[in-house]
Amino acid sequence: MSASHSLPRLNETAFFFDFDGTLAPLAPTPDAVQVAEGAIAALQTLQTATGGAVAIVSGRPIHEIDRFLAPLALPIAGSHGAEMRRGAQADSEVVRIGFGDPRLEAMRVQLEPMVAAQNGLLLEVKGAGLAVHYRAAPQLQSLVEQVTTDVVRAANAAEEAFVLQPGKMVVEIKPHGVDKGRAIELFLEQAPFAGRKPFFVGDDLTDEKGFKVVNARGGLSVKIGEGDSIAGHREPSVEAFVAWLKQLVDQ
Repeated sequence: MSASHSLPRLNETAFFFDFDGTLAPLAPTPDAVQVAEGAIAALQTLQTATGGAVAIVSGRPIHEIDRFLAPLALPIAGSHGAEMRRGAQADSEVVRIGFGDPRLEAMRVQLEPMVAAQNGLLLEVKGAGLAVHYRAAPQLQSLVEQVTTDVVRAANAAEEAFVLQPGKMVVEIKPHGVDKGRAIELFLEQAPFAGRKPFFVGDDLTDEKGFKVVNARGGLSVKIGEGDSIAGHREPSVEAFVAWLKQLVDQ
């Protein structure tokens, strides 16, 4: 994707954005990221120009996205869609799936000894899931994958309630049936997104299901960075994509 490609029509497009690795370059820890310069202003302009058809679809909880994008508030699918806020105000109603499941606490207790025993691991507790980050210790990938697999298998003994979601230097545990593709489909069912062609940009394995939905609807899918992807277009970096986004809103 570049300036040579035709720009999407703002009045006919529903825009969906991943956050980490898309609007904010990746950082050693989740709290250390910084939104790319100019991204918030561009999103604010896009929100106005599209009549509000702009949403964030992220693995992060909604309250974290709000903190990073303040003072801008957008519709958000957080925790891969386990929580959804369709309104564009911070106090709009949030619908949640899988929050408060006691099995999450049991899995957290099981994972903590591994994280404590290995330097470089970080256990992130989310409302409807868990994430084990190994960015600071990439050599521990196989250990993290094995232990999280065992923990999820035990939690699913009675029913398939949780699934593993690999990502960039992270393995996440999330509710079954929740993914970014489904979140985008839910947004597209209602105004102001309904009737528009979807545009989705992301950088990770977690975004591939979103790309699949967008491609099936004849929309525009964009992958940030390297790696195999079904996305139809690609940008080399967050900075390159934000530069393109600024050009889009300036048209």
